[in-house]
Amino acid sequence: MNREAKLSRRQFLKVSVGLGTALGGVALAGCAAPPPATQAPAAAPAETTAPAQPAAAPVELRFILLSHIDPVLDYFNKTAIPKFQEANPGLTVKVDMSDWEHLGEKMLTSFAGNLPIDMVETGSDWVGPYAARKQFLSLDDFVANYAEISDFYPRMVDISRYNSKLMALPYVLDIRTMCYRKDQFKDAGLDPEKPPQNWDDLVAYATKLVQTDDQGNITRAGYMINAAGPNNAFFEWWYFLVQNGSNVVVPWGSWDSKDVVFNGDAGVEALQFLYDLVNKYKISPIAGMSAKTPDMSALGEGIAAMTVQGSWEVGNWKRNQPDKLSLLGIGVPLEKLKRLTYCCPNVYAIGSNTKTPAQAWLLMKHMVSEETMTGMLSPENSSPPRASVAKNAAYMQDPMLVLFQTIPDKGWGDTTPQATEFPTLDIIGNYIQGALRDEVGVKEALDKAADEVKKKIDELKQATGAA
Repeated sequence: MNREAKLSRRQFLKVSVGLGTALGGVALAGCAAPPPATQAPAAAPAETTAPAQPAAAPVELRFILLSHIDPVLDYFNKTAIPKFQEANPGLTVKVDMSDWEHLGEKMLTSFAGNLPIDMVETGSDWVGPYAARKQFLSLDDFVANYAEISDFYPRMVDISRYNSKLMALPYVLDIRTMCYRKDQFKDAGLDPEKPPQNWDDLVAYATKLVQTDDQGNITRAGYMINAAGPNNAFFEWWYFLVQNGSNVVVPWGSWDSKDVVFNGDAGVEALQFLYDLVNKYKISPIAGMSAKTPDMSALGEGIAAMTVQGSWEVGNWKRNQPDKLSLLGIGVPLEKLKRLTYCCPNVYAIGSNTKTPAQAWLLMKHMVSEETMTGMLSPENSSPPRASVAKNAAYMQDPMLVLFQTIPDKGWGDTTPQATEFPTLDIIGNYIQGALRDEVGVKEALDKAADEVKKKIDELKQATGAA
């Protein structure tokens, strides 16, 4: 998995197909699927919000942790966990390592075998379906006395609510916005300090920045579009969809297939715009551009002049070409009817089969504390979900990271609705690809995709009893 892109939903989708039988074939948008509906989970507590009394005997907490780069793991193993255990005598943490590809299977066997999940690191996209099965513990009673919750960006917390109950807390944000090459802007006669602001700007800038060879092959994308895979194609279109004032399901929290609206006028206009970028203005190949230099991004190598990326792009340049960092520009989300882009957290959750919820909550509070969050996020220049970390952490004083943080600060972040599950994103993405390749018309593609998505959401509701 691409290290700097490991937090993005695009990367999660690549590893989700292995558990496609879940929910009668419906898996999760963010990562691998939850346990199959046909296999009964361990019984959930009748009331999942009341904290238990601290246990007198020594308690071992099982923490399912995802893989990280070595500096992050060093901080976790040598600082974060020892400090927690020192502050909480009698509590120890047993780390159960996983990756995105195997996390769904690990959680499946945990619930089936009643192996407690005292804490798990996962994507916010997992929250709805797991909560629908009563497999995640509500945090409401704990958070009621947690003053620090006001330090988290409210929208990034609310994403993890299910039926009004809070089921997880964010520990990192995947924020994406326009990134660009200042040197290429200057060479094309554009102001390197004025990135595009809207759709019209994007066309004007990209057509000046694109470069081709003698055969007409694109050698530098003016604005790189990566629709090589269905999920990638989905997001290239989704950015424009939300900027055009809509989403896949409206309102965001609905689980009613009647609220699928992405094939309306806003969605059609967004897809037509994406189609025109590729086929009319020819500013990017459908499959994007691939860097030839190992570990280098297309933007870093200079074969893309603009693209939507996350803060991992900054980390990529710092590792591979720090001497050229001044050439990297960080822009703002484009605006049509709204100025929006992708901003979504990964989260910590507590399994409903924990035997010591109060102690599990202590561990969660420690992991989302300002100190621990700073230590875990700084090695990869990751974006924090807490305003205090954004303000106080030394690594967040980097002006480029501050520009990413502007997005949640100003409310410019959005994400796909909770009911929009994998493979619905791939279903839509397949039709997006078809439209871009002239295999199906724009409106027909979205209508057919909407029909299939409605069926999948109904299947999801039936499998989980989702409201």
